Amino acid sequence: MTAVELQMLADSTGGHLIGQSVALQGLAIDSRAVKGGELFAAIRGARVDGHEFAAKAMSSGAAALLTERRLEGLTPQLVVSDVTSASGTFALLKRRSFAAPVIAITGSAGKTTTKNLVSAAVSVAGSVHATLGNQNNELGVPLTLAGLNRQHQFAVIEMGAGQPGDIAYLCDVAEPDIAVCLNASAAHLAHFDSVDAIARTKGEIFEGLKGEGLAVINADQPWLSQWIQQAGGARHVTFGLSAQADYRAVHVKNHGLAGTQFQLHVKGGRVPVRLVLPGEQHVSNALAALAVAIELGVSPEQAADALLGVQVGAGRGEVRTGCWGGRVIDDTYNANPAAVKAAIDVLAMEPGHRVLILGAMLELGSTSETLHEDVGVYARSAGIDQLIAVGDGAKGAACGFGGGAMFFSDQLTLKAEFPVLPPDHVIWVKASRGAALEQTVGWLAPMGGLNHADVAE
Repeated sequence: MTAVELQMLADSTGGHLIGQSVALQGLAIDSRAVKGGELFAAIRGARVDGHEFAAKAMSSGAAALLTERRLEGLTPQLVVSDVTSASGTFALLKRRSFAAPVIAITGSAGKTTTKNLVSAAVSVAGSVHATLGNQNNELGVPLTLAGLNRQHQFAVIEMGAGQPGDIAYLCDVAEPDIAVCLNASAAHLAHFDSVDAIARTKGEIFEGLKGEGLAVINADQPWLSQWIQQAGGARHVTFGLSAQADYRAVHVKNHGLAGTQFQLHVKGGRVPVRLVLPGEQHVSNALAALAVAIELGVSPEQAADALLGVQVGAGRGEVRTGCWGGRVIDDTYNANPAAVKAAIDVLAMEPGHRVLILGAMLELGSTSETLHEDVGVYARSAGIDQLIAVGDGAKGAACGFGGGAMFFSDQLTLKAEFPVLPPDHVIWVKASRGAALEQTVGWLAPMGGLNHADVAE
């Protein structure tokens, strides 16, 4: 992988270069994590201004600075009008030196899990560079692309959208060869007019395909025809439960927390697939990953075998031992109505007394109360024994659930009044990241995680 010359970045951004041009190996936005030869981008955030840490970054090995104002005594330095935009330009220059396939993934739910599944499936054919965690925005995608090197045969890039145009911008930076759209649902409605608007924005990932690109599209979503249209002249394949899907799941068996099994139906026959990921929603995610890998030349059998090794991440459905001897499912990393309902479906399959502790689903705009109430109604209809809502934002869920629901204004009150439970209780804790319900998980299950093998079969 070739380095990016600072002069090249200056020419591409119209910025003012102070000092000599240097070869840049990567990108950093945290002065504490700078590696030698990297460009430090001085991002101005709501609470922290990266310009204040520029000197520290240079002393830690940064090869150059990317700034929005001249910092005296520090060279080389490229002064630009917008550091975030210029970071994207740097990433694009780095990406264009990468000849191997770039795979982009978006959707309202399941992006990170599918990124992990795709990475596992294509790793059969070569080294994979993938998004770390869920760094899927205008800062995270450039950081991921900047980490590409000549040892990588594939890049798997997760893309999130907080507002219209976000996916289009990220595709301008990443120039994907393969684009995957998983779904669209009620998330970030504070910034979108409707779920249809979310679907149009998610579909921008197909508009971002260049040349001989491949669109991988969910055939079970109501926007299938729209997404095919957005893909334009790009080749497309579909996945799903639909009989018309190119990559189809049949004979699906949902084992709750123990995972799922299904038969992958493709041209040429059927292949058994097993996942240890809890919830039938992961069947769709797995189909997307299998479609990508097989289209890249991996055999269906090898791709399916690779998926078995993908585990849930921290805060994404991790089974833990409760301090009373029961089980706690830590699903506190993120939440939207579709994801909460999927969690309820899994919880409803478990034996014992089933409790849902729900914090606020954030960024739902004016529909928030209604959507929380709807989730409560869904939990009642699914047979959940008890719903506990935490925080004012989640109060509507308790109202929707009705009799037997509990509401606590904050986590401290919940902890103070939480009853002693018998061992047959299983508690699913879910909320948007901003609700910080991992604190509740911390005192409910202080001993850490169980292995999936411990809850399977």
